[in-house]
Amino acid sequence: MMEQQNKKWYDNKLAVGLLLFFFFPIGLYALWKSQTIKQGWKIAWTIIIALLVIGAMSDNDKKSTDYASTSENSIDKSNSEPSYIQLGETLSTRYFDVTVNKASINDRVNTGNEFADLNPESGNSYLIMNTTFKNTDNESRMLTDGEVLIIYNGKEYKFDNAETIMLEGWGLLLDQINPLTSKTTNLVYKIPTEIKGPVYYRPGRSSSDDKILVGNIE
Repeated sequence: MMEQQNKKWYDNKLAVGLLLFFFFPIGLYALWKSQTIKQGWKIAWTIIIALLVIGAMSDNDKKSTDYASTSENSIDKSNSEPSYIQLGETLSTRYFDVTVNKASINDRVNTGNEFADLNPESGNSYLIMNTTFKNTDNESRMLTDGEVLIIYNGKEYKFDNAETIMLEGWGLLLDQINPLTSKTTNLVYKIPTEIKGPVYYRPGRSSSDDKILVGNIE
């Protein structure tokens, strides 16, 4: 008679549930790693967590907007012109110092793990940005992907959906980092191969004028 194999910790539904409520980054990883939880429940819980996080962020940002509006008259309007930080330079946002270390356009994403790689797609390419975030606030803050802006034929196109790659060093996965600590990761955005022009990156939860010029697609 064969002995029953030891049950993996992420196959324990109770443990996964507790982690989702009390330490959701690990809980989210365990949720998708588990073999005992059905795909439908995985998707449902992921959506619920995302909605809770977005709701919390919206409330926090609303308070920031209210504060900004009360001090608007004291701001020198001549300083409101957008400044574009170059690749390799550091952009200081409200909570983070953000640096895009390097950027490239590829037809595939090689992560070093064949199960997480993104394969070529007809008509699409992948913009990969190696980016460092440093928390400059006095408490832990959550990282969000942000968006890529490309000026093409006189029109601005916004790409605000980063590819999800469930590996350390790829994406943000709702990461939260402590004050004065840093995280470096690769952000991946799918873009059409036909598009040309200057490419800007705007970090999540930053001002509309906060942009990093990461290159030009020719």
